[in-house]
Amino acid sequence: MFESVIAADLGSQTARLATRTKLTEDETRLALDPGNTSRILAVGGAARRLIGTAEAYPVRGGVAEITLAAILLRRLALNMTGRRSLLGVSILLAQAEPASELERAALKEAAREAGFKRIRLFDSLFMGALGAGLETDAERASMLVDVGRERLGAAVFANGGVVARSVTRAGSVTVDRALMRHFAREEGMLIGSQEAEAVKRGFGSNVLRIPGRDPSSGLPVKREIRPSRLREAAAPALAAMARAITETIESAPPEAAADLLDSGVTLIGGGAKQYGLPEFLSSALGVPVRLAPNPGQAVILGLQSVLRGGRARQIAEAANR
Repeated sequence: MFESVIAADLGSQTARLATRTKLTEDETRLALDPGNTSRILAVGGAARRLIGTAEAYPVRGGVAEITLAAILLRRLALNMTGRRSLLGVSILLAQAEPASELERAALKEAAREAGFKRIRLFDSLFMGALGAGLETDAERASMLVDVGRERLGAAVFANGGVVARSVTRAGSVTVDRALMRHFAREEGMLIGSQEAEAVKRGFGSNVLRIPGRDPSSGLPVKREIRPSRLREAAAPALAAMARAITETIESAPPEAAADLLDSGVTLIGGGAKQYGLPEFLSSALGVPVRLAPNPGQAVILGLQSVLRGGRARQIAEAANR
């Protein structure tokens, strides 16, 4: 018997879908026919492997481009469920808060165009907290920071609600851009976003061997670079993350902020997997900072716990009223 309810977290880079018993993920990417951009040639990871096509990314900065997001969501949902149709299937969607009415309407419309009739939106930070194992209904406050590609979301939870929240543009892409600028100016080579991601995860190495392109000749090159130079280049972007989190803590009630000295901050999101980020933020904030067990999947795991019912659903329903 097929599941009649699924959950989805559509990120800037990765789309994650779940039923009560299954979880899948794929790239948030479409390959378009360059001669007819209304024709979709491939979806997800398969789109990256098609050479000579036009690429499209349906979700950017938390905002969905309705038609493209609908195509992506429909195809991924059908692949996961094995269905030929989404008739009778409902969906729970993660929505980054605070969201404008336009953003909410766009996400719901994308789901309707995909074929879902019953659609419910849930706060992505709250779902991430559930997926990361935070006790959001406890009297003692706890804090979650979601380091996405384009956004950094932070929230302090206590007594089943949010007592402080912020969303800024200090996502992991700001670190990528700082590294790309450094390579262009100081190392004499151009690198892309994939190489920048590899650099961030390799900060703990003795030497990094980075492939790129010579800006003059256009030919491929490779440099051996000590990570200490690259950490210096990334420092301003990391400091901006720390400032955004600090401002959220400062906006929380004094007793909630004091709780964080013990409960600390939990990091989720794909950008949280950068080497040394918890240690850097802990030093900057003066509170313990830990990486969630499955940081990239925390939001969809929270939604999946709602699908399964029980206490998680009760907490989510109370917060979603």
